[in-house]
Amino acid sequence: MSEIQLVNSDFKSSKSKRYKLRNKEVSDQLIKVILGLFVVSLVVFLLTATYKWDQFRPDIVMEMAASFLRFDALKLSEMTYIASLLVNTVFLGVLSTVLAAVLAFPFGLLAATNLSSVRCSNVIKSIASFVRAVPTIIWVLIFISSYGLSATTAVVGMIFHGWAFFVKSYSESFEEVDSGIIEALKASGASWFQVITEAVLPSCMTRIIAWLAMRSEINFAVAVVVGPAIGVAGTIGSVINAYSRSGFYPGLGFSILCVFLVAFLFELLINKLRTNTID
Repeated sequence: MSEIQLVNSDFKSSKSKRYKLRNKEVSDQLIKVILGLFVVSLVVFLLTATYKWDQFRPDIVMEMAASFLRFDALKLSEMTYIASLLVNTVFLGVLSTVLAAVLAFPFGLLAATNLSSVRCSNVIKSIASFVRAVPTIIWVLIFISSYGLSATTAVVGMIFHGWAFFVKSYSESFEEVDSGIIEALKASGASWFQVITEAVLPSCMTRIIAWLAMRSEINFAVAVVVGPAIGVAGTIGSVINAYSRSGFYPGLGFSILCVFLVAFLFELLINKLRTNTID
């Protein structure tokens, strides 16, 4: 059978005289199966779950929504206090990010296959994958249960997961460096340290900064959740928890607005750094 006949055998003619592929890709079938299971699960959940919809009162929801925007009900001292907690939360996220990035840098070098042996790279990547598979909040809970409830133990838990995150991001960034540059430096007699400083770091610096900004945003979100979930004082999450329990919606709305503004600024920074990386 000729090559033309083999190609034509993969097509079949329809009534509209259009040709369609006879063999569909497995990924397309798998996507349809997953979507079908999702729809069936959603229907079963809606039919079997019991909700007290008769207790839902739209007037209370509208009152809550209106109270969220009543920032005039807040005193200046309360706004200042919320802003100070917001600054503490940002510092908590940035501090844990910087420390994790510094600690992960040598391990990221050893995890890169073009800078280290394959065995050493596989061992470090396996350990980092295990640490990264456990959510950050779980590591925070583990360290708090061992060393007590404090902001320090929360930072240690965030650093532990951040270390695994940066090991992966560093190694992938280092492995994307042009191998020709590295081989040229080695052929000219450059040491391993000189290869890192003259080729690897200049090529990856923009991506490293982008990873730092992205992880800072993640750690900021974790630092916000640490307050109400675990009870770490001194974060904006703790005051959000207090306002939600007391039903003081103006303070709750102002606190959430502050968190949104910081997250939005992080997003703008990450997009700017990503654009510079692509350029």
